[in-house]
Amino acid sequence: MATATATATATVGASASLPDDLIINILTRLPAKPLCKFRCVSKLWLNLISHPYFIRLHRTRFRSNPNLLLVRSLPHDSMDASNENMTLRVACSQMNSYPYHEFDVTIKESTVHMLPSRWDLVFFAGENGFYVCNPSIQEFLKLPHCSTCTSGEVNAGLGFDYVTKEYVLVHLFDRSLDTYECDIGIEVLRLSECSIGGDDSVGWKVVEGKNCPYQIRGWGVFVGNSFYWMIWDEFEQPGEEAIVRFDLDTEEFGVVAAPKGCFDTEEVWFLVELRGFLCLVDSTTRPLTIDIWMMKDCEKPGKWVREYSIDLNGFSNEITMSIVPLDYRDGEILIDSNQQSLEAYNVENKSFRRMSNLIEGNWTWLRLYTDSFFSLGSR
Repeated sequence: MATATATATATVGASASLPDDLIINILTRLPAKPLCKFRCVSKLWLNLISHPYFIRLHRTRFRSNPNLLLVRSLPHDSMDASNENMTLRVACSQMNSYPYHEFDVTIKESTVHMLPSRWDLVFFAGENGFYVCNPSIQEFLKLPHCSTCTSGEVNAGLGFDYVTKEYVLVHLFDRSLDTYECDIGIEVLRLSECSIGGDDSVGWKVVEGKNCPYQIRGWGVFVGNSFYWMIWDEFEQPGEEAIVRFDLDTEEFGVVAAPKGCFDTEEVWFLVELRGFLCLVDSTTRPLTIDIWMMKDCEKPGKWVREYSIDLNGFSNEITMSIVPLDYRDGEILIDSNQQSLEAYNVENKSFRRMSNLIEGNWTWLRLYTDSFFSLGSR
């Protein structure tokens, strides 16, 4: 660490009147967008801000202090008779301030979905493929072509592997031409810094001979190197085994039982990850209450604990059905309240506080994200 610090600070030592460590301490607290401009100040600043030690320190600091990302899908251009192009407006903001920068991206899609995430990259899925964006430096890129899904549905999951420092995107696709039968394959794409724009060999890996045994709903949740989805069947509701699991290590599918005696197959439960554990969220069984069931041992799937019960008195009925836990930080659960506000629920004193009441403009999606230099290699 000392060698890395010395190498990074040597670039400014000759011309700076402030101590080198203090300069790095100041600059690593600034957002990535102005730092990209500061690279143009001189070769010394370019070398400093581009140094791996500087980038690691910047990323570590901003991961402990996430920003707010607001995305809106704009109406189709009236001049575009084909309706093939969609514009996304992306706004980046600190938790308690107005957006500090916005930008628009136009893609060739009639509809698009945003995958759940809270890291430095955000991902979108459309009928024509997947897209990735780093909002901090306004990089946007279409990912390599994926397998065609005959049903036209988009089923996927997104995670970040902290061991390999890679994003992991999985895509489930139906290969069947039969209306009443499914043949659901799975493919995996791994994305590391600069790997897409700089390496033509990066692409999807189809897991041969492995089919998802159920139709699924919702986005996949990544916990312990496995993805989890809720099972859904239009013709036959599942029993207590209501979750399908795909293990990346063994490349095998399995099923996980829901909490015994309380799971209602006709209600809309959904999955999230909190504190590194898989959680099953129930906002419909008990009026004005969210129950969060946590599976604390991935080695024993199906063993659930009702970890949190959140009283939603004070929220409208419309909002209670659209509340989504986003993250757990410092004893608080951060909650997306129908894309209208960001709330923090204190698990000890069981109270809410509004973290951002500046959300205006009918945003389509709300996410947390980490400011960073993560490069897609497109520049």
